[in-house]
Amino acid sequence: MPLPPFNEKHAIEIASQYYGLTVKAEKLGGDIDCNFLLTTPKGKFTLKIHALETQREEIEFQHAALQHLSGFDGVPRVIPSKDGEEFFETALPAVPDGEIPATTAAEDGDGSTGKKDEYLVRMFSYIEGNLLENIVPKSQNLLRGLGAYIAELDIALENFSYPAVQRSDTLWDLSLAHLVIEPRLKFLSLRDSSTVEAISTAERETATSQERAPRRDMAEKVLARFKRRVLPILPDLRKQVIHSDANMQNLLVQDGVISGILDFGDLCYAPLIFEVAICAAYALLSENDPLETTAHLVAGYHSLIPLTATEISLIYDLICARLAVSASVSSAREGDERYGAYHQASANAAWEALEKLLAVDAEDATLIIGAMCPPRRSSQTEASRKQERLTPQAILQKRKEYLNPALSISYENPLHIVRGQGQFLYDTEGKSYLDCVNNVCHVGHSHPRVVAALAGQAAALNTNTRYLHENIVRLAERLTATMPKPLSVCFFTNSGSEANDLALRLARVYTGERDMLVLEGAYHGNLSSLVEISPYKFDGKGGTGAPSWVHKLAMPCSYRGIFRGSKNPVEQYALQAQEKIDAADGIAAFISEAMIGTGGQVVFPEGYLAEIYARTRAAGGVCIADEVQHGFGRFGAHFWGFQSHGVTPDIVTLGKPMGNGHPLAAVVTRPEIAAAFNNGMEYFNTFGGNPVSCAVGLAVLDVIEEEGLQENALRAGAKLKAGLLELMDSYPLIGDVRGEGLFLGIELVRDRSTLEPATVEAYRLEEGMLARQILLSVDGPLHNVIKIKPPIVFSEADAARLVRELDDVMGNLF
Repeated sequence: MPLPPFNEKHAIEIASQYYGLTVKAEKLGGDIDCNFLLTTPKGKFTLKIHALETQREEIEFQHAALQHLSGFDGVPRVIPSKDGEEFFETALPAVPDGEIPATTAAEDGDGSTGKKDEYLVRMFSYIEGNLLENIVPKSQNLLRGLGAYIAELDIALENFSYPAVQRSDTLWDLSLAHLVIEPRLKFLSLRDSSTVEAISTAERETATSQERAPRRDMAEKVLARFKRRVLPILPDLRKQVIHSDANMQNLLVQDGVISGILDFGDLCYAPLIFEVAICAAYALLSENDPLETTAHLVAGYHSLIPLTATEISLIYDLICARLAVSASVSSAREGDERYGAYHQASANAAWEALEKLLAVDAEDATLIIGAMCPPRRSSQTEASRKQERLTPQAILQKRKEYLNPALSISYENPLHIVRGQGQFLYDTEGKSYLDCVNNVCHVGHSHPRVVAALAGQAAALNTNTRYLHENIVRLAERLTATMPKPLSVCFFTNSGSEANDLALRLARVYTGERDMLVLEGAYHGNLSSLVEISPYKFDGKGGTGAPSWVHKLAMPCSYRGIFRGSKNPVEQYALQAQEKIDAADGIAAFISEAMIGTGGQVVFPEGYLAEIYARTRAAGGVCIADEVQHGFGRFGAHFWGFQSHGVTPDIVTLGKPMGNGHPLAAVVTRPEIAAAFNNGMEYFNTFGGNPVSCAVGLAVLDVIEEEGLQENALRAGAKLKAGLLELMDSYPLIGDVRGEGLFLGIELVRDRSTLEPATVEAYRLEEGMLARQILLSVDGPLHNVIKIKPPIVFSEADAARLVRELDDVMGNLF
């Protein structure tokens, strides 16, 4: 909206007519309003003349807030007119020399002159101080003080409430950043600002994608991240009334500290974190290190209002969005005579700051900011010492003292990990590690959408399934929609182990049998009932072998299996399975993963699973698909691992990735199996299916779908596998590369003919990659398989880095 057509002479006349003051007037900057500094012998004031579109309700809202803040230092007071009015309407006044712009009168339809436009006017007390924009560079103490000051302001506004007000100008509503940036991309399509004045509006609007300038590329990157990372989380963020425009022209400094804040014209009810991001976006302009500037400001705010992990994770994207909004609006207005030069003054600085920020990895930026915002203690008393962070040595000692040594630790020098984000983990020194093995945090460590869903529901309600709640039925509906028919009934548990234990109960009740068919090398959970059907455990150290009712089938491995050289290995494995079935006293179920993870990412011969399913069912048993490791799009080509084999199980168990680190799991089965289980004995799980867990599960499904993570697993997995196969051509130590999507294995052998396992070499490679800040692990019964199963946000760039570092490490070690 254009600026009101007022000048200094008009301001002098208004001061005289409505306030009885004789003043000198100096025009100040403003986006949509005209602002003037009025000087009198008795003091100074500021006069604000609002744009025509400004609604009275907005002014009343601001005045109510200023009244609420009457005891807060550094906030302007409203000066009433001679008639006692805090604000009033006026037309553009006639000034002594008769200067009245033609725009002050509107013509009626018949050409006659109608009523003049009426503008809302207010006057404020003047606050002494130097504008913060004049202080460059800003010291760390000043930045932290700035953060603390706006936190104090937000604390003062925390309990302020007022009826909802619809803003007349939504350009600066950060939640609508995408709606501001996107339509202005066309103005960024041609040359840089050095020649933009010579470009007509028509030229800008007809620019082709081939003519895109770097600034458009930056804006599009910000836009894409805002839509993907910020928009979905906005509804779940804590909100209150905030100032929303703590820019450097609205902040005053005296004696090295922030002394006041001006212009409450952008006051609004919004996510609290917007206050921090908006202030930081302006504070970092023209600073050499915008990220360090941001971190100190945020730290000051956090010292008074502790920020959540979700809020901290959004700061980088929110700052980029605010800068992109400001810069794109300036680009759209450049050369338009209806607008003043207010925004052009900082346009180049905004682009430069945005370029610097986008050159930094978003996760690294969050790490830097988060490192200055440690979790706040609830109390600063002596008793809070027990919450202090321990050294790695102290943790190891306490583990020995209080925990069982059966709990293993990865790596020769254990990592002290304190934070995770996306596909990265961070230690106490801020060092980042590319996590290639954590398939629990399926959609990325600390995904803000999932964290927000968890926190939001936990703040509202958490109870059990004996009360009605929509989350559990919505999650059941969403899950079964991804399954083939007739899989349509859900049970919810807390872990994959619980899910597999329940699957055993379902199978036994339905069939009336107990005996189980299992695969060599398989693992299905840590409950006693599952250790009994897990050869990985009962055949390993401390194991006591298979119970009489457990029938172990040979590992159907295409690389190392006993029938790998046969023309028809599936037939031979099937005949062996039939012998086990015939020898059993009835079969309750056959349980299998789509690919044996603990067995070393074992890939089955084509058609194997379908053949065993058929023989199991012919014997009266049911087929259980253990999807705890493989489900939810990890294989890329399919949402569920069993789908890659062209089979439909009778029971499916889910776990790990379902809650992205939150304890959540499920069993999905056919209606007739579920009906048999409903035999009068109630099934009740105190935490299974609670509203918080189900909210998390729904958020995980949303993220997979909306961020295209199944497709990402397919692309990144294909790139990674292709790169590993190229390494195999260079290094005889690599005997096999296998798997699907982002569930891959590298088997290391000393001899490709004898398949002698390279166990020592596998652990050396694991440690060598750790030195490159890449996390891998060793698995398989022979401990010679490097397993790769990262969060499925793992990118093609990450795949390239992993292959490159593997090549370098193997070249140096072997």
